[in-house]
Amino acid sequence: MRTILLATDFSTRSDRALRRAVLLARQLEAELLLVHVVDPDRPARLVEAERREAELLLGELTETCRREDRVGCRFELRLGEAFEGVLAAAAESGAELIVLGPPRRQLLRGVLTGTTAERVIRAAALPVLVANGVPAAAYRRVLLATDLSPGAKAAALATRCFGLDRRATLAAVHVHPTAAATLLLRTPVTAREAEPLRAQEKREAAAALARFLAETGLVRARRLVLAGDRPVADVLLEAARKVRADLLIVATRGRVGLGKLLLGSVAEELLRRAELDLLTVPPDAAPATPGPLPDPAR
Repeated sequence: MRTILLATDFSTRSDRALRRAVLLARQLEAELLLVHVVDPDRPARLVEAERREAELLLGELTETCRREDRVGCRFELRLGEAFEGVLAAAAESGAELIVLGPPRRQLLRGVLTGTTAERVIRAAALPVLVANGVPAAAYRRVLLATDLSPGAKAAALATRCFGLDRRATLAAVHVHPTAAATLLLRTPVTAREAEPLRAQEKREAAAALARFLAETGLVRARRLVLAGDRPVADVLLEAARKVRADLLIVATRGRVGLGKLLLGSVAEELLRRAELDLLTVPPDAAPATPGPLPDPAR
C-alpha cells in the first residue's frame, strides 16, 4: 500500500496539513503515517512529559482518521532533530510523499536555512507538499512549472504519479529566458523593433514545451509560455493567480543547481511567498511508476 507521511507539531498549521493529507490518502488509496518528533535536548522530565502527551495526541488523531475519515492510519513518535526524524521515518516507511504545514512566515526573512520545512525539502529524496491553503476539497486546478530541465521532468512525472493530471485541470507554465529584454537595455532599439525577436523566442519556447509535455505524458495540459523578463517566482505566482490554481508544482532545483546544499532560488522564493499549496520535487525523486501514457489522438 502507498504511504503518505504527515509531519505534525499539533499546531493549527499542522491541522491544515493533516486535512490535506487525509484527502490525498483517500484519492490515492494510501495509508497515512503521522509523525511527531520530540526534541531530547532538554531536562529528561520535560522530554518524558512531552513524549507522553504527544503519544496521546497521536493516538487520538490516528483513531479519528480511521473512524471518521475512513483512512488507514498509524503513527510514529521519534526523538531527535525534527527534520532528521521526519526524513528517517519517510525512508524507513517507504513513503511516496511528505506533507508539511506552512512554515512560520516571520522566520522567512531572507535565507530559509534553519527552518524545518526548508531542511526537509532540501534533503528529501521524495516530493514534499507544503499545505499553505485551507483544504476544503480535492485539488481542482494545478499549475506545473517547468524549465524543461531533468529536474522539471521529475516534477512532471510526480504530477502523473499522484494522478493530478487526471483528477484536476492541469496547466503547464514555462518561463523562458528572453534576449529581447537584454537587447532593449543594451542597445538603442525600440520595443517595436524588438518585437520580432520576442515573437520568435515565444514560438521556440512553445515548441519546446510541447515536446516536453509529450515526452512526460502530459499532452493534455493547458500550455502557458511566459517571458522571463522579471523574477521567475513573480511570473509563476502571477500565472497561478491567473489560472486560479490551488496547487503549484515546482522542481527544487532547475538548470543551474547547487546540489543539496541549497534550494534553487525559485523554489526558495516560492516557499517564502506562496499562499497556495506548493509541491516541491527533487530532481532525483523516484516516484512510483505512473500509469500508461495518454493517447494524444484521443
